[in-house]
Amino acid sequence: MTHVRALDGTRFGIAGAGLIGGSIALRVRELGATVRVFDRDAAVIERARACGAADASAADLRALAAQCDVLVLAMPVDATCAALVELTQSAGPLPDLILDVASVKCAVVAAGARLAQFVGTHPIAGREQGGIAEADARLFCGAAWAHVPHADAARIARVRALIVAMDARPFEIDAADHDEILAMTSHLPQLLSVLLGSELADAERADGRVAELSGTGMQSMLRLARSPESVWGPIFAANARPVAARVRSFARALADAADALDEADISRLMAYFGNARRGTPAAPLS
Repeated sequence: MTHVRALDGTRFGIAGAGLIGGSIALRVRELGATVRVFDRDAAVIERARACGAADASAADLRALAAQCDVLVLAMPVDATCAALVELTQSAGPLPDLILDVASVKCAVVAAGARLAQFVGTHPIAGREQGGIAEADARLFCGAAWAHVPHADAARIARVRALIVAMDARPFEIDAADHDEILAMTSHLPQLLSVLLGSELADAERADGRVAELSGTGMQSMLRLARSPESVWGPIFAANARPVAARVRSFARALADAADALDEADISRLMAYFGNARRGTPAAPLS
């Protein structure tokens, strides 16, 4: 779906010019918006301007908020929460719409509870490699883009229209339900990939032949393990209990599989294969 110049004249502020923030910036500029960015790394701002993701920059978050119609907080969870608290305490002008894109919603919604302009959102899109160099205006095409409910129906309508303009699918969900589900669909896979990568590293140190016998299957399993700790540490901290529950459930499945192997009960393992095929999505989840 193409939305020709659907955002003509809209001033966007993007706080955090990484993969998601940069991709939003590229897309809204295609739609006629102007984009001002703020990032704590000046080199990132320069790269954003060089790749066409920004028209201008702001010195800090409050300056950015004062110069835009829509403010997108595209930072790690902890930085997003801190930004919302800062905006709550600001005496300066704020835009009519503020939204975030963090992978955890309860902590973020709580931090922004006193900002009537704020709507928590989360695009179900991404890559294991972050940064402005990976930004892509087509990153969100066809993806679900979650948003939490809001008392102001007009503001929600604006958010949903923006999501559609990004070529994504609006999906309303309560913050707690979002975090419970993402613990399974995103946060658990990330942690499992990291743990597998750590196991492989230990095995390679003990026996150098391990690397030679690691093929594409192992590489596929380790794709997420290359994701940056700076993004994932705050996510696990903010959604610790739901993720812990999923980890314990998975640990029970692993223990059962080990018992089945010890007992040479291969049919028990094969039952997992059938169940896994029923649970495997048609397209990869990010």
